[in-house]
This record gives sequence, structure tokens and C-alpha cells, in this order.
Amino acid sequence: MGSLLTAHILDLYDIHARNHKDLQVSERVTSLLRKFIELLYNGEYIRNRDLEFYASRLCITPHYLSEICKKISGKPASYWIDRFTIQEITRLLRQKELSLTEIAERMNFSSVSYFSRYVQKRINLSPSEYRKDCYVEK
Repeated sequence: MGSLLTAHILDLYDIHARNHKDLQVSERVTSLLRKFIELLYNGEYIRNRDLEFYASRLCITPHYLSEICKKISGKPASYWIDRFTIQEITRLLRQKELSLTEIAERMNFSSVSYFSRYVQKRINLSPSEYRKDCYVEK
């Protein structure tokens, strides 16, 4: 799954670069983006969803991290953190045997209500509604 997201990011970069022919990306920027994606791919988003954490790990400012992500993919760093997080949450929600409390705990949310608000805001469905929609007979 992580490989698919990495490929998606590279596709976005390619599309973005074609639309902005003058886009010049240094090796340092490419290296920073690669390290950021590696942190996400290795599951850091489960423990840390704060942009400041990733910027600190990369020894750059949160603003700079977001800017390089926007420059390369057209999306800010917070988009990619949320993308990895939501992808894992929806995978877990499809596992009927896991309660919402268990999923919230696995994903390191402070409470089920915060977890529910996070999901609702990003996919416009509560975790229960998402789960219900997954199992509707078609």
C-alpha cells in the first residue's frame, strides 16, 4: 500500500512538473521529500500526525516542509500525513472484529470522539457510517 502511495506522489510530481516546465528541484529537496515519505511509509503517521514532528525529524521548519511538498506534488505535507492515516483507518474499519475503540487506540487517538471527528472531517462520514457502507449488500 505504501508503494502505491509513493507511486501516486511521484505521478503527481510528474503531472505538476509538466504543468510547470520551469520547476527546478534540487537534490536536497528531493532527498527531504523522500525522507518524509519514508517516515510515513514506516508508520510514523500512526504515532505522529503533527507536521511539526516531521519537520523536526528532517531538521527543517514545518512551513518549508509544506512548501517543498506543494512544489513537488501540488499538495501540502499535511495532505500526505492525512492520506496515509485515512488509508490505514479505512483498512482497519473494514475489519468488523475491531471495535472503534480498538482502532482509535491502535491509531494513537486520545479518545474515540476525537477519532470520530478526525474521520468525519476527512471523509465526510463517521467511522460507523463508513463501516456500514462497506458492508451494504450490492
